[in-house]
Amino acid sequence: MNNRHMLPFQGWRLVLSRSMVLFSLVVLVFQLGNLQFRRGEQFVEDAEENRLQLVLSAAPRGAIYDRNRVPLANNDPAYNVAIIPALLPDDPDEVLEVYNRLSALLDIPATRAIADAAGRTNEISLEELVQIGRGIAPYQPVLVAQDIPFTTFAIIQEQRQLLPGVEGQVASVRRYPTGELTAHIVGYLGPIGPEEELRLRELGYNPAFDRIGYAGIERYFEEQMAGTRGEQYWEVDVAGQLLNPVGEAQQFEPGLSVQLTIDVELQQAAQEALEAQFERMKQENNEQATAEGVVDEDYEVIEQGVVIAMDPRNGEILAMVSWPPYDNTRFARSIDADYYFRILEDPLRPLVNHAIGALYPPGSVWKLITATGVVEEDVIDPYDNLYCAGQLKLPNLYAPRDERQSQTFVCWEPNGHREVSLIEGIAQSCDVYFYQVGGGNPDVSPLTLRAGGLGVFDLYRWATAFGIGSELGGELPGELAGRMPERQWKRRTYGESWSTGDTYNAAFGQGYVTVTPLQLLSSVAAVANGGTLYQPTIVQNLQDANGTIILDFEPRVARSIVPQPGEEVVLLLQEDMLIQGPNSLVCLCEENSPYYAEDACDPGNYSRLVDIDPNPADDVTDFVRYTVNVPYNYTFNGNVCDELEYESLGRESVNNNRPEMYQPPFATAETLELIQYGMRQAVVLGTSSEQSVPWAPPLTFVETAGKTGTAEYCDDLAFAADKCKPGQWPAHAWYVEYAPYDNPQIVVLAFVYNGEEGSAVAAPVVRAFLEDYFLIMAERTRAGQE
Repeated sequence: MNNRHMLPFQGWRLVLSRSMVLFSLVVLVFQLGNLQFRRGEQFVEDAEENRLQLVLSAAPRGAIYDRNRVPLANNDPAYNVAIIPALLPDDPDEVLEVYNRLSALLDIPATRAIADAAGRTNEISLEELVQIGRGIAPYQPVLVAQDIPFTTFAIIQEQRQLLPGVEGQVASVRRYPTGELTAHIVGYLGPIGPEEELRLRELGYNPAFDRIGYAGIERYFEEQMAGTRGEQYWEVDVAGQLLNPVGEAQQFEPGLSVQLTIDVELQQAAQEALEAQFERMKQENNEQATAEGVVDEDYEVIEQGVVIAMDPRNGEILAMVSWPPYDNTRFARSIDADYYFRILEDPLRPLVNHAIGALYPPGSVWKLITATGVVEEDVIDPYDNLYCAGQLKLPNLYAPRDERQSQTFVCWEPNGHREVSLIEGIAQSCDVYFYQVGGGNPDVSPLTLRAGGLGVFDLYRWATAFGIGSELGGELPGELAGRMPERQWKRRTYGESWSTGDTYNAAFGQGYVTVTPLQLLSSVAAVANGGTLYQPTIVQNLQDANGTIILDFEPRVARSIVPQPGEEVVLLLQEDMLIQGPNSLVCLCEENSPYYAEDACDPGNYSRLVDIDPNPADDVTDFVRYTVNVPYNYTFNGNVCDELEYESLGRESVNNNRPEMYQPPFATAETLELIQYGMRQAVVLGTSSEQSVPWAPPLTFVETAGKTGTAEYCDDLAFAADKCKPGQWPAHAWYVEYAPYDNPQIVVLAFVYNGEEGSAVAAPVVRAFLEDYFLIMAERTRAGQE
């Protein structure tokens, strides 16, 4: 028998070896193909990215002007210093000499040892800054000082031969010539936050250097004002040194400038009128305390208020003052952290534009909306009288015969106004009259007063038509929508049923009703101009760097309150949602809506039908086409689409003997003429007449019309001060007036926080401003400016 010895690579060993070699070859071929074909393009891109560097050049930011081209925001040069690590001398002693020279000029420690020896342990030295930059990209400039004085910058430029590796840079910072006078309108710039960094990097921003708008016009028109940065690709070496430009450079495009409707001279007049009133209030308070020998602890002059002037013919805002102000010049070159945190913690909230970003009960100015609804819904003949005895008792629903359980609603005039019609109710601001027309009075015959009065549902409809509950779309960020509540809102919010007392309160602007001062002014402007609610606008146009107008901001109708024969009408987004529900524009366009449909979201072509017959009880229909106003830059992020509200208001419509579909109301010109006349009578013989306000009488050279308002409140400040005592709540002061009465060209609103009485405190502010307004206009006419 032969013993055959197997060689090392025979049999199964040979098969295994060949298989392993073959498998390795397959893997290598597969990986080679993967690298060559599937990922080859990516490798080429990565190589190009390593070889090429995109260098951006900043675009000049657009300016902001008032209506007469007075600059409110423009650019100033800022002088910075950078060190390029790779260009520093090779000799460490020479580098230290550069650091020491620069340290003497910039007051920055040259080295860590020097900083520690000087007790400046929290500061980063020049040496440390350069070491950080050298490790990242030695040819990239390391910024070591920003916004240095020009004299220091000039010295560094002169000594460049003695400062190798040091580079002077000229950047741009903001300048706000009018400072706190227009800060709430203009806004300010700030550093790019982490939540915005990724998105803005894609737009070419550099978070390390660029700043963005944080408030006001600076924020609202950030993309338009920032411009387009210039781009140039450069070939770089491994150390990041720029070698050669690649391709054609894309030149920067300067940002657009914004011209506002604001008139700085009128803005100054409005602010001075408000400041003067604060001074009078403090002086009167001190005089009273001196005379009586005791300080009224229940009253305090809280310097918070608003003055707004608008042209009712187009919605242009001529002045908008929110007090207290803040000084945006403190944020122009960099954020003054100490100042910022001090005003951030101020309970009066100086950073908030109270004209649009704060909600208050409107008080008796609201009666204009109630009165419009009362006439249009045939609640009472406007010439019929109701009796005011100074109070109205509302019986308890469950114990109507027990007077102890009844609720008493009082008039501001404790002796009552006696017989009062609608005109007198407006002129004298009779609370008891509006309780009755708003919520009814079972003691008055239904032949005279509709049972239940206007009611909360119809009051909601009319308030909504006048813009309450909607963001009106002025070109400022931070606008709030206000609120006119309805039955289901109270049930959802408080778990309680709506009561007649709630309707009484809502009828004269108290209870759960809240508005912004701009909303209230806009509603009055719609009454003054005969029935058009304009979108308030603060912008006239956008201009390029040469002053050529790129976009004109024409007047935009937000809501047609009095329809014009043969014309389309305009409704608010809120109303369209209540009518169309899931098929409304906001439900189709809001991305968080369950009915969102990008293809169907077409604001420019959106149109539907609505019945404009102001009296649906007569079974007459008059359908016309309507559109909705979508403000410039509106992004459908207001959460207007509300299925619960749509369904509850539909049910409420049926309960009020109306069609299931929500019916937006429309007024007649004759109705608004009645309201205007009531406001005129308020100035002639009512709450804002010379008899009522002898220290601030009506203007004698022009006829005006106005409405006072005093609104009780209990907010966080009042509660903390223990002032929310039942029956003794503090009150805000409101006043609004327009002129001339027969052809309004200006309407002005003043709001004084804790002012107690509209006629006594807010009316003098409005009249002081109106006097200045007509004086300024007359002087400009004589000078040929307008």
